[in-house]
Amino acid sequence: MADQEVDAAPTLTEMMRRRAALTPDAPYFHLYGETVTYGRLWDTSARYAAGLARGGLRPRDTLALIYPTCAEFFFAFFGALRIGVVPVPLYPTLSVEATARIFNDCEAAAVATIGWFRKGVDESAALAPGVRAVLEPPDLDADAPPPVHAEPDPEDLAFLQYTSGSTGHPRGVMLTHRNVVSTIKFMAEAAGLTAEDRVVSWLPLYHDMGLIGCAFTPPLTRTPIWLLPPDLRNPRQWLEVCTEVRATFTVSPDFGYRNCLRHVRDITGLDLTSLRAALSGAETVRRSTVEAFESRFGLDRVISPCYGLAEATLAVAIWPRAVPLRLDPSGRFLSVGQPCPGVSVRILAPDGAGAEVPLGPGEEGEISVRSPGVMRGYYNNPEDTRKVLSPDGWLLTGDLGLVDKDGFLYVTGRLKDVIILAARTCPRPTSRRSWTWSTASDTRPPWGSRASAPGPSACTSSPRCAARARPPTSTTTSCARS
Repeated sequence: MADQEVDAAPTLTEMMRRRAALTPDAPYFHLYGETVTYGRLWDTSARYAAGLARGGLRPRDTLALIYPTCAEFFFAFFGALRIGVVPVPLYPTLSVEATARIFNDCEAAAVATIGWFRKGVDESAALAPGVRAVLEPPDLDADAPPPVHAEPDPEDLAFLQYTSGSTGHPRGVMLTHRNVVSTIKFMAEAAGLTAEDRVVSWLPLYHDMGLIGCAFTPPLTRTPIWLLPPDLRNPRQWLEVCTEVRATFTVSPDFGYRNCLRHVRDITGLDLTSLRAALSGAETVRRSTVEAFESRFGLDRVISPCYGLAEATLAVAIWPRAVPLRLDPSGRFLSVGQPCPGVSVRILAPDGAGAEVPLGPGEEGEISVRSPGVMRGYYNNPEDTRKVLSPDGWLLTGDLGLVDKDGFLYVTGRLKDVIILAARTCPRPTSRRSWTWSTASDTRPPWGSRASAPGPSACTSSPRCAARARPPTSTTTSCARS
């Protein structure tokens, strides 16, 4: 078996099986001083599969996963896939009521967790009648023979990725095996990931950027990963691990890089010059952060903006390695790059008659995406699915942006945050009502920029964008600004 066969695997389960068969002794990830090889992952996930089956889980059941960053998360995740159960990674810090809502929404048949979170999980499960069992590692690490290995179809669900809820109630994004394996292939290509790279990540495994980008993409190229807990109270730890292992690749939201600038003033013993790429996404990418971080740590053209969302299996665009950053004509927004291979992007605006019309280069409107990674829909939510997903596979992202004449994408904001007044784009008021104003209106905008500076001068021209009443998609993986 060659690496090409791993690349050709039609499902996430089969990709990991082939990787474990080809390189069983190669490290998958390092965590808390422990190394988990692909062979160990596959062997232990078989034991967890047996434990899940013994716990009453059957194909097509959903299994909520509430874990910190730990090896048990991976054992349970792939153990579930091996018997056709759909994993549902969840934020362990949600309230009891919010967690119960997701248990009910995803129809969780069981919850896999650890003792740290057991009390809260039990309280949430008591509010979710469908949860039949709460399972900890001693319940799952079973000596029983592994059950029959499921052979999923590429169109079967791989897992449910719940949105953060920052723009509304969390919704379960249905991601198929085809969504996942297609996306990690073009992400690896766009990011230039190879077996010689060394990835360091502190991103949580319940977040699409940490899970799909940092945990599922590296096995495709046999790239080793060093995982850290998602706690940046001491950001020096992240930089020390990058220094120690000579990391070539890391990922963080902009605030992670800013946190290092604030709290790591003594850089003695830190050497980040091995980094070839450091992606920045999940929030606004600031040019000032990029320049300050690279200056502080002696880097040049290392931090790359990226853009994506859960509904597109994370990736839409990634700025290429070692290429100078690019600003839009206004000088305000950094480009997140051209769309990844196989991804199409168009910019749309309402035509006034209930339809969307495409805009030309340089015009700001709603970003719409079509790719192999676009979700099947929201779990048990056909109404919201219809509002963002067209029959021909185009996803309305809820993000504002523009594409320049060379095909570079710029993300400029969130559609839900703006209204149109007198042909100008301004933040909408606190009312949940949707607004559309005539471009002929003499009304002057009473709201200022997103920074809350009052007055019309803070607004940007965009005569054809308007907020509409539909549920927003998840928080984006970048809104790059200077």
